[in-house]
Amino acid sequence: MRKKESKNIISACELIRKQITYLHIRQIELAHRCNEHFQTISAVLNGKREISIPLSIKLDDALGFKLGTIAQTQALYLANKEASIRKAIGFKDRKLQILYKIKANGGLWSYDGVPENLDDDSIIEAALFSLDLEDLPLLMQIWSIAHIKRVWKERMVSQGSRLNILNYILALKFFGIKKPDNYLRRYAKN
Repeated sequence: MRKKESKNIISACELIRKQITYLHIRQIELAHRCNEHFQTISAVLNGKREISIPLSIKLDDALGFKLGTIAQTQALYLANKEASIRKAIGFKDRKLQILYKIKANGGLWSYDGVPENLDDDSIIEAALFSLDLEDLPLLMQIWSIAHIKRVWKERMVSQGSRLNILNYILALKFFGIKKPDNYLRRYAKN
C-alpha cells in the first residue's frame, strides 16, 4: 500500500498548475491575486523555487485551497523524494553487503576485490551458489522471490545433475518446493 501512495504524490507546483487550469486563470492573474511578482510565480510553477510558508498561505487563498494544503503537499513531496534517494542508497549498500559475503565465502574468486558492476542475475546466481542458507534472505531485501527463483531455474536448475544436491537443498529449504525431485527433473536440461 505504501508503494501505491508514493506513486500518487505530486509536487506543489503540479498541484498549483492543475488548479490554475481548473480555474481557467493564467500565471499573471495568480501573481496579482497573491500580490507577488510574476517571475516568483513562474519560478514556483517550474519547480525552480521552493514555496515559503507565507507564499503557500497566499497561494492557498488565491486558489481556493484549505489553509496549509500547498505547504503539506510540498512537504510530503520533498519527504518522499528524500526517502527515494535513501532507498536507492540503501539498495546499493545491501548489494555490496551481499557481494562481500559471497566473496568471503569463496565465491567470485576470479575477481580482484568485489565486482561492484556485476549484473543482478549474476549476483543472485553467485549468492545461491556460495552463501549459507541463513544468508540467502538478504537477497529478498533487494529482489523479489519470483526474480530469484527465475534466475535459479535458468542458471542453476537447468544445469541438471551437476548441481543436484545444491539445487535440492535450495528447492526444499529456500524456495519451499514440496517435491524437489520432481521439480528438478522437470526443469533440468540434462
